[in-house]
Amino acid sequence: MRANWRQEPCCWWKRVAFYLLGLLLTCLGVAVILQTDWGLDAWNGVFAGLAACTPLSLGGWSMIVQGSFWVIAALLCRRAQWLCVIPIALKGLFLDLSKAAVAHWAIPPGFWPGCTYFLLGYLLVALGTGIYVSTGFAKMPIDGLMLALAERFCWQVQRARLAIELCGFAVLLFVQGPFGGGTILITLTIGQVVAAASTFSQKWLFAGGCTDTAGSGTRAIEEDIHGDRRI
Repeated sequence: MRANWRQEPCCWWKRVAFYLLGLLLTCLGVAVILQTDWGLDAWNGVFAGLAACTPLSLGGWSMIVQGSFWVIAALLCRRAQWLCVIPIALKGLFLDLSKAAVAHWAIPPGFWPGCTYFLLGYLLVALGTGIYVSTGFAKMPIDGLMLALAERFCWQVQRARLAIELCGFAVLLFVQGPFGGGTILITLTIGQVVAAASTFSQKWLFAGGCTDTAGSGTRAIEEDIHGDRRI
């Protein structure tokens, strides 16, 4: 089935455009949430905490940590997913660009302005992740690490992701990254929201007649979210 959309150049470029748009929206959402005091999800919070106490940027730490995930997954599976290098570099670049773009945003004090900006950022993160996942292109290394842990230790994918997130929480607290009510909210709901966004973006992506080669991948992700799939 992959050969079908590769024979349609317009569909291929459409996927590339959606992939880049999804990553950019995700990073912009992270940057917007970072402007509030509601807290980020565990690992993006780790990047922000490390960036605050070292000379390296948010994007730089993203590349280092995601690169570490990629190496660990490669060692566990005894094979390297070289295409994962692309989203590592792109996310690092987009995070720094997005942070610079919103650096001068002045959020009025008070609960509702902060809540509004947090929800805007969360919507961008969920929608962006759903869009880039729906293309079927290379995922972030944290997803590869999740699958590698599940395969290596015969865990449910949901359990593997929980282990990664718990480690992220521990590191987040250690580096004193941004932690708040939003951190808990994102952790508990992001899977379901991304699944919905991915389904929506697939309808958008394939509206022009392109062959749906990412559908099986999205269905697998939805199964992983609900913990029904074992590796």
